Amino acid sequence: MPLDNIKIISAGAGSGKTYRLTQEMTRLLTNKEVKAAGIIATTFTKKAAAELKERVRVKLLSEGLTQEANELSNALIGTVHGLGVKLLQRFAFEAGVSPQVEIIPDSDHQQLFNLSMAAVIDVPTIERIESLINRLGLTAGFGNAYNWRKEVRDVVEVIRANDFGTTAIQRSKEQSWQTFADFLPPAGDRDLNSINQGLLTLLDSTQMQLEANEADQTKTSLSVAQKLRNLHRELQQKQYLSWQQWAGLCKLKVGAKSREIIEDLTSYANGHLAFKAFQDDVRNFIELIFDCAEKTIREYADYKQRRGQIDYTDMEVLVLRLLENQTVKETLSKELDLLMVDEFQDTSPIQLAIFLELSKLANQSIWVGDPKQSIYGFRGAEPKLMAAVIAACGGVKAENIQEHSYRSREDLVYVSNDIFTRAFSDLPEAEVRLNPKRKRKNSEFGPDESPEQAAETALWHWHYELDGKGRIPKAWKYGVLARSVAELLADPPLIRPKGASDYRPLRAEDIAILCRSNFGCRDIATALHDAGLPAAVARDGLLSTAESTLILACLKYMLNSEDSLSVAEIKLLANRQDISEIIEDRLDYVEQVEKEENRFALPPWGEDDSFITALDEMREDTQEYAPSELLNHLLDKLDLRRIIVSWGNGEQRLSNVDELRKIALEYEENSHRQQQAASVGGFLLALDRLARERMDRQGAGERPEAVNVLTYHRSKGLEWPIVICNDLDQGLRADLWGRAIISEVSDVDINRPLAGRWLRYWVNPYGVSGRGLELIEAMDNSHWQEEKTAEAKAEEARLLYVGITRARDYLVLPTTKDGAGWLDRVYGTETVLDPASDQAPFTWKNHEVDKRTRHWTEPKTLPVSEQKFNPIPFMQANETCRAIHITYEVGEREMITRFPVKSFAKSALHQYFQPESSLLPELATPEFGQVIAAFCQADHPLLTQAERTEMAETLLSNYAIPETADADELLERSDTFQLWLQNILPLADRSLALPYRYYDGPQLYASQIDILLRTNQQSVIINHCVLASKKWDAQLNQHLPSLHYQAWASKQLLPVPLVAAYIHLPLQGTILKLEQ
Repeated sequence: MPLDNIKIISAGAGSGKTYRLTQEMTRLLTNKEVKAAGIIATTFTKKAAAELKERVRVKLLSEGLTQEANELSNALIGTVHGLGVKLLQRFAFEAGVSPQVEIIPDSDHQQLFNLSMAAVIDVPTIERIESLINRLGLTAGFGNAYNWRKEVRDVVEVIRANDFGTTAIQRSKEQSWQTFADFLPPAGDRDLNSINQGLLTLLDSTQMQLEANEADQTKTSLSVAQKLRNLHRELQQKQYLSWQQWAGLCKLKVGAKSREIIEDLTSYANGHLAFKAFQDDVRNFIELIFDCAEKTIREYADYKQRRGQIDYTDMEVLVLRLLENQTVKETLSKELDLLMVDEFQDTSPIQLAIFLELSKLANQSIWVGDPKQSIYGFRGAEPKLMAAVIAACGGVKAENIQEHSYRSREDLVYVSNDIFTRAFSDLPEAEVRLNPKRKRKNSEFGPDESPEQAAETALWHWHYELDGKGRIPKAWKYGVLARSVAELLADPPLIRPKGASDYRPLRAEDIAILCRSNFGCRDIATALHDAGLPAAVARDGLLSTAESTLILACLKYMLNSEDSLSVAEIKLLANRQDISEIIEDRLDYVEQVEKEENRFALPPWGEDDSFITALDEMREDTQEYAPSELLNHLLDKLDLRRIIVSWGNGEQRLSNVDELRKIALEYEENSHRQQQAASVGGFLLALDRLARERMDRQGAGERPEAVNVLTYHRSKGLEWPIVICNDLDQGLRADLWGRAIISEVSDVDINRPLAGRWLRYWVNPYGVSGRGLELIEAMDNSHWQEEKTAEAKAEEARLLYVGITRARDYLVLPTTKDGAGWLDRVYGTETVLDPASDQAPFTWKNHEVDKRTRHWTEPKTLPVSEQKFNPIPFMQANETCRAIHITYEVGEREMITRFPVKSFAKSALHQYFQPESSLLPELATPEFGQVIAAFCQADHPLLTQAERTEMAETLLSNYAIPETADADELLERSDTFQLWLQNILPLADRSLALPYRYYDGPQLYASQIDILLRTNQQSVIINHCVLASKKWDAQLNQHLPSLHYQAWASKQLLPVPLVAAYIHLPLQGTILKLEQ
């Protein structure tokens, strides 16, 4: 096929791709070479399409081309899917679909696909698959049950994305097993029972010989004997061992004097490759995955046909078939002036076929992209196909290469050039290297660098050493990285934001930490939190947050007033009631129910709670509310946002609330599309499904004080002043297991890009292990592994290119003693980053780039820093709604609003007496704590020993304290307490039990100061707080708002300045100093 009308434009990262697209389209419209109605332009995202259309319109208007700008709305500019829908609607008759064709959205696709799978895979098949999973050891090492349904789904996606028919599926199934079987010897004829009997005999005899071998009683040999005994018992019980366990027998290690004993056993185990049972298990699993995939595809297709629906993959296939229709081709060839393809390197094989067919019909075709940024192989993008198209077009012409970088400082551009001209040696240098526009002096794009920035290299190397020996835990590495970021923000460098001409100090939002996986993002976010920094990251676990728990508890209670768990959650979270009190209250209620003959005569549990009462009053009026309406109603009427924000980290919590509201709206839209009723119960079930599938994403919580954390893949198309390329120590991911598209043709046929391809699916018969085994070593030395390794290296080079080119001002490369293997492999050198030097090997055209190296040596256990949150202002409650009743007296809500709940600092504790652990159980009671408090308060240095003893005995008697407590203990406690009092404010007057009344606006607060120490210049207050002996620290955290409020109110009334406020914990013999 001639491709003379296709112009390929190579646009590296930050080289002005969108600007070039705008210029090309504007030029063609201005010169009347194309009509707006004859343009089809595809972009990767809707946002990119909108930006392109807006830029072209503005450019046309700036040149006075008003008519062309108005006509631009006639152009077909959008995503591939948007383009496909419009073509199907226009040529519905030729495509054989309804003009109102309904596209199944991605949010519904998974659910409908799962239903189709469940409909065709019967119970016997499921039992066969589950049995094979156990024998292949696939359940080991995954943490959760092995998800074989996901394997089926992945195979289905590849089959459909490559438009494989029944013949191609059958061939893929046969070829998958045959290529696997090439590594196996011919199968023997022994059945499994005979094999197991032989193994039982060897296990028994080997174990006995190891234990009887007096020459070798080492721990290693005896542990192997115990292992063999366990395997013997398991084999007798289950009648099989997994092939993973057989693999373990092949690699037994014992002491030198026992090696001959295990030779027969290991030799027998190594022969498992020739067992017919082993080969049957592998073949059956592969074939069952393909069979299930084919059945599911047919059932899903029937389901869609019955309802007149298609999904996006169907749409792509239909469009490709449509473009083979002669009538359609003649029509489009008359109308289509320009086809523009953005991000061509990210297209799937079937999308590529569509673009090639459209290019045949267009007068001109412009494809813009960058093969170096093709990182979506897991979505079906194939760089080999794009390379074939570029080659068929005669390569990229010099004038069609974007050669300047407008994004990054010159140091970063030179580093990128040096690294990736090596990594992409198969590409011409001109398509890899860029010339920087941002320079220290004589900058061609924006102002010159500030003197401070010009003096600083743009490449930073952060190296971390563990204080001590041992392996470096991942959590430690992330923790030190987070502390490094905190130090950086404490002394921020100057950066120049995108589009700005002035420099300003770095903020948290200017930093991006890139990770290889979502799990890494989650761990980094946790480490940042421990370092006192918020993270902007979309992670799962929305429904496990406290704010979601409270909101869902309200929804569940509205649905069922007998839901006692929801009542308990509301008491705990909305009213901040202590959990021990809730449990005690519930047990009392259950006891009443058991005693009551008529269970329904008792009022529901929790009806005396004001929050529960408010929900009960709403129930009748909200019975027909949609889930989103009821959720918003609860948020507004109960002022839940104000309560949620009082817990701290308000921005993130409010972002999570918005995510929950968004899910409610999506659920209602999905229900409407599926012609089902949307109910609160259905919404709760949908949430439960999201949580099980770990799809309950929290809000990203993006804000100026939050560090951006995301994967390398998600960072594509974005940029930040500082980028930290994390996980540089990761190994190469080049496993042969799972699915892979195999092309049997060396040169891609541009006319038939999907021809000569089949799907290979292999399963690891040893679960997640197998290193050192004959089969695995044979595969490692095969041409399959060689090809996979080459593909993996190319993939990680492209991924690192995306990561490094996100940085505008500074690039940070963190390392530990494990090195930066990923960077080493891409650069082609054993050790690129030397932590002992500021010199870097990066040189480009006589420009040497040095790095700034910083070292951290940290202990294995890192301290945790308290995170500071910005206050969130709230408007007064809407008076047109039912306002929250302001009580006459200050309540817990007001206390928490003024002093949010937070943990006390351990450093603020002072132990003045023996720890509470020395108390006898019968004395670790609130009553004994009250006795201690009363005696310490009433005791005075002027009292005689006899008077003090008499007072102590009276208190013990009045409070009925067990006889194991005596007066001497009280005297001893008081002596140490009095000594502390004398030292805290010497020569001070002492006043006891001073009552006071304070008005906080219209509300009254009445309390007392237990002990007041006062001089003419300053005062100190001490209040008692009696807590149970168990989990007293958690109880103290709950009491802190009221204790802080008590001290704050006292401070307003005292005639002399209050310099300190203390809380006395009598049972614990501890003093807590409150923060002022």
